[in-house]
Amino acid sequence: MIRKRYRNLTIRRKFVLFNGLFLLTMLLFFRIVLNEVRRSVEETTIGAERLLLGQTSHTLELVAEEAHTIADSIASQPLLYRMANATDLDAFFESNDTAVYARDFFSEIESVQNADMLSEIHIYLSPDYEHITEVYDFSRVFRPMSEIQSSYWHGIFAGRPLMYAQFCPAFYLTNQEIRAYGDVAYIQRLNLTGQGRNELGFIAIYFQTGFFKEILSGNRPEQGSVYYLINSRESLVASTDEELSGIYHIDYEDIPTQIGEREEYHQRELSGQRMFAAYNNIAGTDWRLISLIPTESIHGKEQGRLIRQFGFLMLLFLGIVILEIIFSRNISSRIITLAGQMTDRAVSPDRALKRLPEQENDDEIGQLVHTYNQLVERITALVESERETADKLKVSEVNALQSQINPHFLYNMLDMINWQARAGHNEAVSRAVQSLSRFYRLVLSGRDILIPIRDELRHVTLYLELQNMRYEDKLHFIIDVPDELSECPIPKLVLQPMVENSILHGILEKEPPVGTIVIMAWEERNPGTGRDDIVMTVSDDGIGLTEEKLCELKEVLNRASRGLYPQESDTDLAVYNTQQRLTLLFGQEYGLTYRHNEPRGTEVEIRIPNLHA
Repeated sequence: MIRKRYRNLTIRRKFVLFNGLFLLTMLLFFRIVLNEVRRSVEETTIGAERLLLGQTSHTLELVAEEAHTIADSIASQPLLYRMANATDLDAFFESNDTAVYARDFFSEIESVQNADMLSEIHIYLSPDYEHITEVYDFSRVFRPMSEIQSSYWHGIFAGRPLMYAQFCPAFYLTNQEIRAYGDVAYIQRLNLTGQGRNELGFIAIYFQTGFFKEILSGNRPEQGSVYYLINSRESLVASTDEELSGIYHIDYEDIPTQIGEREEYHQRELSGQRMFAAYNNIAGTDWRLISLIPTESIHGKEQGRLIRQFGFLMLLFLGIVILEIIFSRNISSRIITLAGQMTDRAVSPDRALKRLPEQENDDEIGQLVHTYNQLVERITALVESERETADKLKVSEVNALQSQINPHFLYNMLDMINWQARAGHNEAVSRAVQSLSRFYRLVLSGRDILIPIRDELRHVTLYLELQNMRYEDKLHFIIDVPDELSECPIPKLVLQPMVENSILHGILEKEPPVGTIVIMAWEERNPGTGRDDIVMTVSDDGIGLTEEKLCELKEVLNRASRGLYPQESDTDLAVYNTQQRLTLLFGQEYGLTYRHNEPRGTEVEIRIPNLHA
């Protein structure tokens, strides 16, 4: 019944019905797309902000650690220690040895004060030692305690005799300190054993005005967002927007309960505003870094742009619908003739579409023919677009294959670091974490598939350093690559899997497990392509390959070159992935070749085109 009624409808009503349904579908589709865009933008933005929060916290911790180090370095100077132990200060200052100590002391002050983050370093002396300022009148380092006795920070130290050091925001400092030195300072007691007097005074390290605000502002917060630092006494240390930090202030002790897990963003309502909130404790200080991002600021811009684009499309669509309703009544019986002409000129499936001759009459039928010709051009363009999409998919496949190479190395390194930590080797853990951080910063920096050979060699060098930490310096590494080839591009993470195989399946299986890996590179003409190629070899003096293993590797390389999936028996997926990436990028003529490294060991050759030639 419904089908019969539909068939009896006029063409104009069919257009109206169809376009109405299409309009409802577009509205539903827009609603779904809008929700997905909001979710995607929100996840992407919060992920990036989480990373920025961690990086900013790390930067602040490094600054705090540097301040501690500088203060401890100054406090350890012989001049201060011997002065504290001198029975006769006047005789001490007249001694020639004291002049040497003073020279070293002021040299140390001058060297650390040249840091970009610092403005001044002062030592405020207790009354027993204030006359030092007269002895060393050429220096602004020594200051009398009377200059800062009215400061809030001096009162805190006086009320808490056991307090050793603290970071002081502007509220703790005197107006003179803020104007002349800076708006944040690190203060540390100068306690040295000597003749019944163990407190010389305080070491004050002043930071450049706005230094910490500049660190926070480096995150480029969104409109309405704010980063701010507060300490345990509810004092604001620095903020990207002092007004917003006051509006959205959270008490120091309430931060964990109001925000939640550290370094994780949670939706909260503050001062009537829906916010994404996160915080982190800054090690070495009593500071907490708070990040607040209004929910609407994350996706409001993208949502507004999407609504405007959709509104324009809807207006355009409604205009087309009106035109269709007006002109549909003028469709005549010539449609049948046109259909017959289109059938006679139909293109076989294995041939490309061809345009129909344009109609002489510029009426509805002529417009249909013209529309058909436009569709032919559009389909041709779509075919070309599909070809370009295939190329992009090829690059995406390369990226996917590349991503499969990295994780297992990270697992091994984390396991090694875990054991070092369990053994209490703190310095080894620190070196390993720093090297691993630099390694992955190089690996993950940028989105380029191709990188200069020099960068790939840096990856491998860092990798060898990490492996030597794991295997107690049993690996030796030689690089013989001409300087003129160092800028030539090579796919990222090609050398590292080969070096890893040399270590795991070659050197470490020897007795004793000690050996050398050599990387060489040269340029040679490819007789097959007539182009200049770059040939690199990774050789080791390990246990070498059996004939059976060599045949197995050749079969793996063959399957990878032909684009076949790896078999379950294939154990070396790194070799398979590397070969497939090289084949996808450069063609069948390029890739890996394994052979024996006489008199003992294994050598793998990597052949790629010289893209700089």
